[in-house]
Amino acid sequence: MIQLRGVSKEFTHRRGSVEALRGIDLAAADGEFVAVVGRSGCGKSTLLRLIAGLLPPSRGEVSVAGRAVTGPRRDCAFLFQRPALLPWRSVLDNVLLPAEIHGDGRRGGRDRALGLLSAMGLDGFQRRLPHELSGGMQQRVALCRSLMQRPRVLLMDEPFSALDALTRDELCAELQRTHRAHPSTVVLVTHSVDEAVLLADRVVVLTPRPGRIRTVLDVPLPRPRTRTEPGQAGQLARRAAELHALLLDSET
Repeated sequence: MIQLRGVSKEFTHRRGSVEALRGIDLAAADGEFVAVVGRSGCGKSTLLRLIAGLLPPSRGEVSVAGRAVTGPRRDCAFLFQRPALLPWRSVLDNVLLPAEIHGDGRRGGRDRALGLLSAMGLDGFQRRLPHELSGGMQQRVALCRSLMQRPRVLLMDEPFSALDALTRDELCAELQRTHRAHPSTVVLVTHSVDEAVLLADRVVVLTPRPGRIRTVLDVPLPRPRTRTEPGQAGQLARRAAELHALLLDSET
């Protein structure tokens, strides 16, 4: 589904250039969940923006579903660290925004939007404004909005980092359930090793800048996953420890 071949990215400034990524070769299969981890500044967010078509590569090629990425795609959704909801629109109207932008109309999208909100535990909040919701609820609304167009690719840039630990766990559980029900190809950027092993089929470890692929760790554990289930807690902890070691080793 997603293919990066020899992808590098440089940013040029008046005082010189910065090489963010170098020689990235990466593939993600249809329906696969891939997490990307690494130190701050290693190019994780840049990698997502290249896949989304928000940035062009300096070298190499990015393709989705066999077609070169030359700009934003309708079948690719992006979930940011902050919910970025429109403050003057209700919860339902925020979720309906993609349908309006793409000319699908409100009537056809309303039932889907209501279904997504219900699945996210937001029944009864359709008419609320964003400021009336908690941070976790706002991020659930943003996730519903991302899923409105049934994206083939869902890109997530540290979507839970600003939330408290309990809310993060709740949203990780919701994301697992949502991914089973709507199996998009997901690429998640995160600083949390525990989050990466809990959610992903594979975890890509990037080196410090310029970001290169240090290694890819498989996480072949059954789903749904939870850190509170005794049989899984030990396996998840071992994978997290292995990932910590890989991140420390990438510094040497």
